[in-house]
Amino acid sequence: MSRPVLDRLVIGAKRLAKGVLSPILFKYPPVGLHPERLQLWLRSVLESRDVPGDILEVGCDVCGTSAVTWSMMGRTGIRKRYLCIDTFSGFVDDQFAEDLRLGNSPRNRYAFAANSEWLARRVLAQHGAEGVELVRGDMTTMSLDRLPSALAVVLIDVDLAIPVYEALRRLTPRVSPGGVVLVDDCPESDDWQARKGYERFCTEYGFPQTYEYGLGLVRIPRRGREPSSPTP
Repeated sequence: MSRPVLDRLVIGAKRLAKGVLSPILFKYPPVGLHPERLQLWLRSVLESRDVPGDILEVGCDVCGTSAVTWSMMGRTGIRKRYLCIDTFSGFVDDQFAEDLRLGNSPRNRYAFAANSEWLARRVLAQHGAEGVELVRGDMTTMSLDRLPSALAVVLIDVDLAIPVYEALRRLTPRVSPGGVVLVDDCPESDDWQARKGYERFCTEYGFPQTYEYGLGLVRIPRRGREPSSPTP
Protein backbone atom coordinates (compact mmCIF):
# COMPACT_ATOMS: atom_id res chain seq x y z
CA MET A 1 0.00 0.00 0.00
CA SER A 2 1.40 3.40 -0.99
CA ARG A 3 2.08 6.04 1.65
CA PRO A 4 -0.50 8.55 0.30
CA VAL A 5 -3.22 5.87 0.39
CA LEU A 6 -2.21 4.86 3.92
CA ASP A 7 -2.25 8.50 5.03
CA ARG A 8 -5.76 8.95 3.67
CA LEU A 9 -6.97 5.82 5.46
CA VAL A 10 -5.49 6.97 8.74
CA ILE A 11 -7.00 10.44 8.37
CA GLY A 12 -10.40 8.92 7.56
CA ALA A 13 -10.25 6.65 10.59
CA LYS A 14 -9.32 9.55 12.87
CA ARG A 15 -12.13 11.68 11.46
CA LEU A 16 -14.65 8.89 12.05
CA ALA A 17 -13.41 8.28 15.58
CA LYS A 18 -13.61 11.98 16.44
CA GLY A 19 -17.18 12.13 15.16
CA VAL A 20 -18.38 9.06 17.01
CA LEU A 21 -16.63 9.98 20.25
CA SER A 22 -17.19 13.74 20.08
CA PRO A 23 -19.63 13.89 23.05
CA ILE A 24 -16.87 12.38 25.21
CA LEU A 25 -13.77 13.83 23.55
CA PHE A 26 -15.21 17.33 23.52
CA LYS A 27 -17.15 17.32 26.80
CA TYR A 28 -15.32 20.59 27.42
CA PRO A 29 -14.60 23.04 24.55
CA PRO A 30 -11.33 21.92 22.90
CA VAL A 31 -9.48 25.24 23.03
CA GLY A 32 -6.24 25.23 21.02
CA LEU A 33 -4.84 28.53 22.31
CA HIS A 34 -2.44 28.53 25.25
CA PRO A 35 -4.17 29.94 28.37
CA GLU A 36 -2.25 33.21 28.33
CA ARG A 37 -3.10 33.72 24.66
CA LEU A 38 -6.74 32.80 25.21
CA GLN A 39 -7.13 35.47 27.88
CA LEU A 40 -5.64 38.08 25.55
CA TRP A 41 -8.02 37.06 22.77
CA LEU A 42 -11.06 37.17 25.07
CA ARG A 43 -9.97 40.52 26.50
CA SER A 44 -9.55 41.88 22.95
CA VAL A 45 -13.12 40.86 22.11
CA LEU A 46 -14.39 42.55 25.27
CA GLU A 47 -12.40 45.72 24.68
CA SER A 48 -13.57 45.90 21.05
CA ARG A 49 -17.26 45.73 21.90
CA ASP A 50 -17.80 49.35 20.79
CA VAL A 51 -15.61 49.07 17.68
CA PRO A 52 -17.76 48.81 14.53
CA GLY A 53 -17.63 45.43 12.83
CA ASP A 54 -17.84 41.72 13.47
CA ILE A 55 -15.54 39.07 14.90
CA LEU A 56 -13.56 36.66 12.74
CA GLU A 57 -11.39 33.61 13.32
CA VAL A 58 -9.16 32.40 10.50
CA GLY A 59 -8.24 28.80 11.29
CA CYS A 60 -10.58 27.38 13.92
CA ASP A 61 -9.69 23.66 14.26
CA VAL A 62 -12.91 22.18 15.76
CA CYS A 63 -14.13 25.51 17.18
CA GLY A 64 -13.28 25.15 20.86
CA THR A 65 -12.08 28.76 21.07
CA SER A 66 -15.15 29.86 19.13
CA ALA A 67 -17.50 28.12 21.58
CA VAL A 68 -15.85 29.73 24.60
CA THR A 69 -15.83 33.18 22.99
CA TRP A 70 -19.45 32.91 21.90
CA SER A 71 -20.45 31.99 25.44
CA MET A 72 -18.57 35.00 26.82
CA MET A 73 -20.20 37.29 24.26
CA GLY A 74 -23.65 36.11 25.29
CA ARG A 75 -22.93 36.57 28.98
CA THR A 76 -21.55 40.09 28.47
CA GLY A 77 -24.12 41.36 25.97
CA ILE A 78 -21.87 41.63 22.91
CA ARG A 79 -24.11 41.39 19.85
CA LYS A 80 -21.87 40.86 16.84
CA ARG A 81 -21.62 38.25 14.14
CA TYR A 82 -18.94 35.65 14.80
CA LEU A 83 -17.47 33.91 11.76
CA CYS A 84 -14.83 31.19 11.38
CA ILE A 85 -12.91 30.43 8.19
CA ASP A 86 -11.15 27.11 7.72
CA THR A 87 -10.30 24.62 5.00
CA PHE A 88 -11.67 21.92 7.34
CA SER A 89 -9.23 19.52 5.69
CA GLY A 90 -5.83 20.57 6.99
CA PHE A 91 -3.02 22.42 5.25
CA VAL A 92 -2.76 23.31 1.57
CA ASP A 93 0.14 21.43 -0.06
CA ASP A 94 2.12 24.33 -1.51
CA GLN A 95 1.66 26.42 1.63
CA PHE A 96 3.05 23.65 3.83
CA ALA A 97 5.89 23.03 1.38
CA GLU A 98 6.97 26.66 1.78
CA ASP A 99 6.82 26.32 5.56
CA LEU A 100 9.09 23.29 5.33
CA ARG A 101 11.57 25.42 3.39
CA LEU A 102 11.40 28.06 6.13
CA GLY A 103 12.00 25.57 8.94
CA ASN A 104 8.80 23.69 9.77
CA SER A 105 8.91 19.96 10.54
CA PRO A 106 7.51 17.26 8.23
CA ARG A 107 5.77 15.67 11.22
CA ASN A 108 3.29 18.58 11.25
CA ARG A 109 2.00 17.93 7.72
CA TYR A 110 -1.27 16.26 8.74
CA ALA A 111 -1.78 17.98 12.09
CA PHE A 112 -5.34 19.11 11.31
CA ALA A 113 -6.25 16.88 8.37
CA ALA A 114 -8.75 14.82 10.38
CA ASN A 115 -11.01 17.80 11.07
CA SER A 116 -14.25 18.51 9.23
CA GLU A 117 -16.91 21.17 9.03
CA TRP A 118 -19.46 18.63 10.27
CA LEU A 119 -17.40 17.95 13.39
CA ALA A 120 -16.91 21.67 14.06
CA ARG A 121 -20.67 22.24 13.86
CA ARG A 122 -21.23 19.32 16.21
CA VAL A 123 -18.82 20.76 18.78
CA LEU A 124 -20.46 24.18 18.54
CA ALA A 125 -23.92 22.67 19.03
CA GLN A 126 -22.68 20.61 21.97
CA HIS A 127 -21.65 23.82 23.72
CA GLY A 128 -24.60 26.03 22.77
CA ALA A 129 -22.75 28.08 20.17
CA GLU A 130 -24.84 27.39 17.08
CA GLY A 131 -24.79 31.11 16.28
CA VAL A 132 -21.15 30.89 15.16
CA GLU A 133 -21.02 30.97 11.35
CA LEU A 134 -18.63 28.65 9.51
CA VAL A 135 -17.09 29.53 6.16
CA ARG A 136 -15.23 26.80 4.31
CA GLY A 137 -12.35 28.12 2.23
CA ASP A 138 -8.67 28.94 1.82
CA MET A 139 -8.02 32.47 3.09
CA THR A 140 -5.38 33.04 0.40
CA THR A 141 -7.79 32.58 -2.51
CA MET A 142 -11.41 32.77 -1.31
CA SER A 143 -13.69 35.64 -2.30
CA LEU A 144 -13.88 38.35 0.36
CA ASP A 145 -17.51 38.89 -0.65
CA ARG A 146 -18.29 36.02 1.73
CA LEU A 147 -17.04 38.05 4.71
CA PRO A 148 -18.25 41.18 6.55
CA SER A 149 -17.05 44.49 5.17
CA ALA A 150 -16.15 45.71 8.68
CA LEU A 151 -14.30 43.76 11.35
CA ALA A 152 -13.66 44.67 14.99
CA VAL A 153 -11.28 41.91 16.07
CA VAL A 154 -9.64 39.06 14.16
CA LEU A 155 -7.78 35.94 15.30
CA ILE A 156 -5.47 34.39 12.70
CA ASP A 157 -4.46 30.87 13.74
CA VAL A 158 -3.33 29.17 10.56
CA ASP A 159 0.23 28.33 11.66
CA LEU A 160 1.94 28.76 8.28
CA ALA A 161 3.73 31.80 6.85
CA ILE A 162 1.85 32.14 3.55
CA PRO A 163 -1.74 32.08 4.86
CA VAL A 164 -0.78 34.33 7.79
CA TYR A 165 0.66 36.94 5.42
CA GLU A 166 -2.28 36.72 3.01
CA ALA A 167 -4.87 36.86 5.78
CA LEU A 168 -3.24 40.00 7.18
CA ARG A 169 -2.87 41.59 3.76
CA ARG A 170 -6.46 40.90 2.75
CA LEU A 171 -8.28 41.46 6.05
CA THR A 172 -6.49 44.39 7.69
CA PRO A 173 -8.20 46.96 5.41
CA ARG A 174 -11.53 45.77 6.83
CA VAL A 175 -10.56 46.24 10.48
CA SER A 176 -12.18 49.36 11.93
CA PRO A 177 -10.19 52.05 13.77
CA GLY A 178 -9.68 50.81 17.31
CA GLY A 179 -9.79 47.18 16.19
CA VAL A 180 -7.03 44.60 16.45
CA VAL A 181 -5.73 41.50 14.70
CA LEU A 182 -4.05 38.74 16.72
CA VAL A 183 -1.76 36.17 15.06
CA ASP A 184 -1.12 32.93 16.95
CA ASP A 185 2.11 30.90 16.95
CA CYS A 186 4.56 33.81 16.86
CA PRO A 187 7.13 32.95 19.56
CA GLU A 188 10.79 33.53 18.69
CA SER A 189 11.45 29.83 18.12
CA ASP A 190 8.83 27.43 16.81
CA ASP A 191 8.25 24.79 14.14
CA TRP A 192 5.37 26.85 12.78
CA GLN A 193 6.46 29.76 10.60
CA ALA A 194 3.53 32.08 11.34
CA ARG A 195 5.93 34.67 12.73
CA LYS A 196 7.68 34.98 9.36
CA GLY A 197 4.37 35.76 7.67
CA TYR A 198 3.58 38.33 10.36
CA GLU A 199 7.03 39.94 10.09
CA ARG A 200 6.76 40.16 6.32
CA PHE A 201 3.38 41.89 6.53
CA CYS A 202 4.52 44.39 9.16
CA THR A 203 7.67 45.22 7.20
CA GLU A 204 5.85 45.73 3.90
CA TYR A 205 2.97 47.79 5.29
CA GLY A 206 4.65 49.78 8.03
CA PHE A 207 3.07 48.27 11.14
CA PRO A 208 5.20 47.89 14.27
CA GLN A 209 5.97 44.32 15.28
CA THR A 210 4.30 43.85 18.65
CA TYR A 211 4.30 40.57 20.55
CA GLU A 212 2.41 39.46 23.64
CA TYR A 213 2.57 35.91 24.99
CA GLY A 214 3.65 34.57 21.59
CA LEU A 215 0.90 36.38 19.67
CA GLY A 216 1.69 38.95 17.00
CA LEU A 217 -0.58 42.01 17.15
CA VAL A 218 -1.72 44.50 14.53
CA ARG A 219 -3.60 47.40 16.12
CA ILE A 220 -5.52 49.89 14.01
CA PRO A 221 -5.24 53.39 15.54
CA ARG A 222 -8.46 55.14 16.49
CA ARG A 223 -7.25 58.47 15.10
CA GLY A 224 -4.23 60.14 13.59
CA ARG A 225 -1.91 58.84 10.91
CA GLU A 226 -2.32 55.16 10.15
CA PRO A 227 0.20 52.79 8.53
CA SER A 228 -0.18 52.25 4.80
CA SER A 229 -3.26 50.23 3.97
CA PRO A 230 -2.74 46.86 2.24
CA THR A 231 -4.54 46.12 -0.98
CA PRO A 232 -6.72 42.96 -0.69
